Amino acid sequence: MAGFTLIELMVTVTIAVILLALAAPAFQGMVLNNRLSGLTDGLVSGLNFARGSALKTAVPVLVCPIGATGSTRCGADWRLGWMVIADPIASPAVLQRSTAPVSAPTLVATTADGTPLPSVSFDARGLAGTTARFTVCDPRGAAYARSVQTVATGSVQSGPVPGQAAWGGALTCP
Repeated sequence: MAGFTLIELMVTVTIAVILLALAAPAFQGMVLNNRLSGLTDGLVSGLNFARGSALKTAVPVLVCPIGATGSTRCGADWRLGWMVIADPIASPAVLQRSTAPVSAPTLVATTADGTPLPSVSFDARGLAGTTARFTVCDPRGAAYARSVQTVATGSVQSGPVPGQAAWGGALTCP
């Protein structure tokens, strides 16, 4: 009779469990890093889309936290996601909406002086109304945090090194 003995199966299962126990923390770190990168890349994409739309259509475009579902009114919490609104004063139209998943990292937006940022606006020439600083954090703390910045010229920059701000210095998380 060909087959495996109970001892052989138990040894194989034991080895598999040991390998999984060793791989699980690395896998969890990879998942958390991918969530941070995904949210950061999505924000950079949304800000660049808003600037490009303002340049293309020659009307102001606003990026702000998501408000009520289906509304063009801005919310107050960037952690819920953001929306891109064309011509926010005359005839507002949502061009893009990006909702953050429940398990997403925390997104905090401030101005250059550290006050909370209600929105980022781009004028018809693609210039930003204010310098915006975004910090993306997860439960591991500031050493893994990511940053995104818009400057007055409308340029969007992402911090190249986790834990370091695109505008210089170390990041802090709430």
